[in-house]
Amino acid sequence: MMETWRRRLGLRFREGVTWSRDAGGAAQLTSPSFSPISLGALPQALLAAFERLDAEGPTLETLTEGLDVQDGPLAVATLLHHLRRLEQLALLAYVVRDGETTLSALHPISPWFSLGSGDIDPARRYVLSRFAYQRRDGEGLVLESPRCHALLRIEDAHAAALCFTLARPTTPATLAVSGASPDAMATFVSLLVAAGFVIPAEDSGRTEEEQAFQLASWSFHDLLFHARSRPGRHSWPCGKTYPFRDRVPPPPALRPPRTSAPPPLPLPRPDLDALRKADRPFTAVLEGRRTVRAQGRDPLSVEQLGEFLYRSARVRALMPATPASGYDVTSRPSPSGGACHDLEIYLAIDRCRGLDAGLYHYDPAAHALSRIQGRTPEVTALLTGAALATLRAELPQVLICLASRFQRVSWSYEGISYSVTLKNVGALYQTFYLVATTMGLACSGVGRGDSDLFCKAAGTEYYAETSVGEFVLGSRPEEGEE
Repeated sequence: MMETWRRRLGLRFREGVTWSRDAGGAAQLTSPSFSPISLGALPQALLAAFERLDAEGPTLETLTEGLDVQDGPLAVATLLHHLRRLEQLALLAYVVRDGETTLSALHPISPWFSLGSGDIDPARRYVLSRFAYQRRDGEGLVLESPRCHALLRIEDAHAAALCFTLARPTTPATLAVSGASPDAMATFVSLLVAAGFVIPAEDSGRTEEEQAFQLASWSFHDLLFHARSRPGRHSWPCGKTYPFRDRVPPPPALRPPRTSAPPPLPLPRPDLDALRKADRPFTAVLEGRRTVRAQGRDPLSVEQLGEFLYRSARVRALMPATPASGYDVTSRPSPSGGACHDLEIYLAIDRCRGLDAGLYHYDPAAHALSRIQGRTPEVTALLTGAALATLRAELPQVLICLASRFQRVSWSYEGISYSVTLKNVGALYQTFYLVATTMGLACSGVGRGDSDLFCKAAGTEYYAETSVGEFVLGSRPEEGEE
């Protein structure tokens, strides 16, 4: 039997779903996210009901009233069958009204959506999930959560006020909003519970999200990033959709040189044929890979730095854009999503034989360094931050800062572009580790870095190019030096 609160919900097609009739007169539903769904030939009374779903958002009672008299019980049963099918396919939205005012509309955004029970225990307290958040979308507000498979459009200030009240554990009896009817507010709260936005709280005020380890271990931002950068819990485009193909030209494969930069410093190039013969076997390198945070008294040399960068990050080939790719791509020793290679390599140098201290940018095509500035307070702060992050007292000899030119990825990828960037960082980290191990250098990935500080040091713009990863490189200490 349907719960009382659900009888008060209005129904309409969810966002993006349209209703029409094909050439043969059969009703069908279409959406950008699925193939047309045929409902077959329907009597005029049912067609009128679907027209109301497309525009009005009636309750089930008002949708079925009159059908029994006009077309008999079979018409009602047929409508209920189709509504149940649409609900199972997550194609219906659920509307809460207060008289003629629409308070909110819950829209499924996932094929896994199922409206749960909205039964409320009057003796318990309820509170918004700590993962729930509001944001502006167009000219309205939406309530979302990475734990939910739907979004809620807040269409009236009374609904927004109730969400604010639910920011602290509250009993249903005290959930009153001035100017709103109790029935409408009760229906709204039940909908929030059924969708997962509102959850029960214990007497202590804590919820399952704070007490169950598998939920407590997730921070808000981590779970949101995970849920929104993979398909399954949202209906937004996700993947290589080329969202900016017809809007702006693709960013170049190689970073344009700085207009006022001094002449670049060419780096030594190693003999790859000789290295192929002399290098340790791959399995020995892989098994010998270790994080080595301690560094030797004598710093690494510019020749070693040149070999390291040549073997791990140089441009091996540049391939012009094709109609299929849409943008120029490069081949490098490390992989990159879509061959975008959005990561720029900057070097904060404390000590390197043959190279002055300061901040440099690596040109992977010319295999050269461009000096940005000397050892300024910002460069020292970058080095100090890396030392603190790796629990070392001494500054790293060389700090490699990986900065993403974000639009290089987001020009072609949608929904997952930052996720692709972080995967690129991980791939380049592994390449760095393997090359450093082969060369007998000390190396360590760094868990955190200040992106605003990097922008100040490098003179880049935060939203266009800033640091997304750091890596420490130096000479390996001799036995007894650690």
